[in-house]
Amino acid sequence: MVAAGATLSGLSLVVIARQAGISRNSVYRRWKTKDDLYFDVLESINEPVPEPDGEDVRGDLATLLRTLAERVGDERASRMLRALNAEAAAFPRLHDRYFTKVVAPRRKAMVDIVRRGVDQGEIRADLDPAQVSELLVSPLLARMASGDTDRLDPERTSRQIIELVLDGAAPR
Repeated sequence: MVAAGATLSGLSLVVIARQAGISRNSVYRRWKTKDDLYFDVLESINEPVPEPDGEDVRGDLATLLRTLAERVGDERASRMLRALNAEAAAFPRLHDRYFTKVVAPRRKAMVDIVRRGVDQGEIRADLDPAQVSELLVSPLLARMASGDTDRLDPERTSRQIIELVLDGAAPR
């Protein structure tokens, strides 16, 4: 329904139940609030954090970015995430929960790989690993925010972003 243009605040559990063709009691048995239902939807559109193989910093970063690019390229997932960001003030618990349970583990994984790149001499030691991670992720988030995702090739895009950012972050 959100992918079709509904807002998070404009929906009710009753309307969602009707659209799903089930009783509202069925919905209320599983989800007590819209926040709970929306979090389950948000969780379901995210793949688990991929396990890096630890052999190649660029390859491990590409694995994480490709997963994000795939989600950004999924129109339904992208619309749900844009809706959450647009209505964060109306759903602060949901927003906080999403960032704690879904975003934070991905950020940590990315920063850990960047730190490994610093330790291995592939990335300059004077750079903040969190900022390098943000530079890697930001182009995909900008594409999602703009809705310009129809020509997004996750593999190629993730590799290009890594080249652009890490070549500038390489030791001199």
